[in-house]
Amino acid sequence: MPPALTLAPWLDELRAEASTRFDESEMPSDDDEAWRYSRIANIDLTRFSNPTSQTSSIDPARIDGAAATVVIRDGRLVSIDRSDLLGAATVQTISEHPDGPTLLNSVRGEGPDAIAHLHDAHLTDVIVVDVPRGVHVPSPIVIDTYSDAESGLTCPHTIVRAANGSSVNVLERRRSGAHDQLVVPVVELDAAPDARIGYLVIQQLGSATVSLEHHVSNADQQAHVVSGVAAFGGSYARTRADFRLIGRGASGDLLSAYFGDGSQMLDFRTFQEHDAPDTTSRLLFKGAVTGEAQSVYTGLIRVSENAPGTNAFQTNRNLKLSDGAWAYSVPNLEIEQNDVSCSHASTVGEIDEDQRFYLESRGVPTTTAEQLLVSGFFAEVIAQFPIDAVKVELQSIIDDALAVDRAGRDAA
Repeated sequence: MPPALTLAPWLDELRAEASTRFDESEMPSDDDEAWRYSRIANIDLTRFSNPTSQTSSIDPARIDGAAATVVIRDGRLVSIDRSDLLGAATVQTISEHPDGPTLLNSVRGEGPDAIAHLHDAHLTDVIVVDVPRGVHVPSPIVIDTYSDAESGLTCPHTIVRAANGSSVNVLERRRSGAHDQLVVPVVELDAAPDARIGYLVIQQLGSATVSLEHHVSNADQQAHVVSGVAAFGGSYARTRADFRLIGRGASGDLLSAYFGDGSQMLDFRTFQEHDAPDTTSRLLFKGAVTGEAQSVYTGLIRVSENAPGTNAFQTNRNLKLSDGAWAYSVPNLEIEQNDVSCSHASTVGEIDEDQRFYLESRGVPTTTAEQLLVSGFFAEVIAQFPIDAVKVELQSIIDDALAVDRAGRDAA
């Protein structure tokens, strides 16, 4: 078992200050636009607490040839395995990092609401991926987190900093057990001029877990960031993404594939913020819901007057696979500059009956036809995720979830 948690003194001070701010803050409400249609009113944030020790034990979900593999259990670092492929890049805790006090929350800032203070008040081992100028990390860095403590609160925090002209891909696996618990992750992606960052989180939380996740990305001049979410678990799982293009010619992609079943809700809020000339952002979110599951997507493209030549695109597509499922999708634009090209689109619908009939008319069984159509629906977004090694796995997760759902409906 890992030793007792030891944090740098400055981090202890930050936790104490954040705890005070949380106690003094007004709790989020579904009356707030950013939380509309959410389940935040049903969550008692104060009844969860940090596990007193690391007790969960589950094998890491590794990938072959990883540059490094980080294992975190119940909020505590278990191990960091580094390979020669990591090169001059570093993977360490923020307590060990020489820039720790200034690096933490340098991209996120104080945060948008009380959830950010809750996160900071319960921080444990923050992981920093730091890539020096001109360094290319050829294989993904894997961060595997798992928790399973009754009424436990864990706050994973990942910082990826890519210096000028460098590149790195990071895969984060977010898992939890059967216990009722709260997970409040934060991810900060900071791409300096001409840098490249690819990030993907695979969220497979337990069915009793509530997750309130926040991703914040900065892309400087000519930098490119890909931020992806594959979401499948949790009772209520929310991801907010603030995607900022702050340097001329910066670009990036926001991607998500999600599948909800049972009574779960998958909730996504995105903000594509263009604050420099000639920037480009592309968002593609695709999801399916079945049973009594619900999904929510609201997105805002914001173009400041400082961002002529902006290209911004936002697409959200949803499939309803049962009568009891529900999906809500609202894209928005806020434009303060005339020289832009922006578009948004959203759909909520069922499997195309003409396509299904076409396959059935050629001898394809109904179950197989449905699986082919749903798999094809997700293929577009999965193909764009930045970690090639998990694309087949993600398609299999969706296919398995669809097969379970179909078997349940056939048995009913």
